[in-house]
Amino acid sequence: MHLPRFFSPVIAALLICSAIAQSESKTIDLFDGKTLSGWYSYLKEEGKNNDSTGVFSIVDGMIRISNAKLGYLSTEKEYSNFTLSYSYRWAETTKTDVTRNSGLIYHAIGEDRMWCNGMELQMQQGDAGDLWLIPGVDANAEITVKDASFGGVKKGTRILKWEANEKPLGEWNKVVLTCRGNDFEHWINGKKVLSGTTKERIAGKIQFQAEGHEVWLRDLKLESLAP
Repeated sequence: MHLPRFFSPVIAALLICSAIAQSESKTIDLFDGKTLSGWYSYLKEEGKNNDSTGVFSIVDGMIRISNAKLGYLSTEKEYSNFTLSYSYRWAETTKTDVTRNSGLIYHAIGEDRMWCNGMELQMQQGDAGDLWLIPGVDANAEITVKDASFGGVKKGTRILKWEANEKPLGEWNKVVLTCRGNDFEHWINGKKVLSGTTKERIAGKIQFQAEGHEVWLRDLKLESLAP
């Protein structure tokens, strides 16, 4: 970086630090608001890329996940060292006795199935921010949260969030997931509700679940971070 001769060492140092910080992160075009390029669908009965009924669709620049069938929308690529942010809202319905459910599975690996071996940031009503360690056909990821160890088994493992911070039904909830190296953080509406470290799992696909309840996603953004 070329600096004018009259710049002080302090200003020069600040500019250099700023340039380095900007070079450490970049936005990845995960969703362009028009197509599902870079994603594929997987449905429990129909399998991969056979979404004939439009369980996953784009409406007004948002992703709509219908309540018709069970499955997930998955990135084709695996990602590590990133911050993923998005907002979700449950569809309006006359039903009041239903706990609406969906989730974001990250660090998903292995074969496509219901569900992949991965780590789920729970979106279910009342439980947003919880973590489920999903085994798939193998042992699930091993993690540590507040010096307590979880995972490494062939059964689902749930880790509760520290604090609830969901919006009332009908409002948009903002989710931020940060994964840098072995560290992960779950943020709900601007508050960190869970964080921890993984033993080995640092990368995988990103998947949004269809669990029989209509949900809308918007403002989907993935920022690559320096390890």
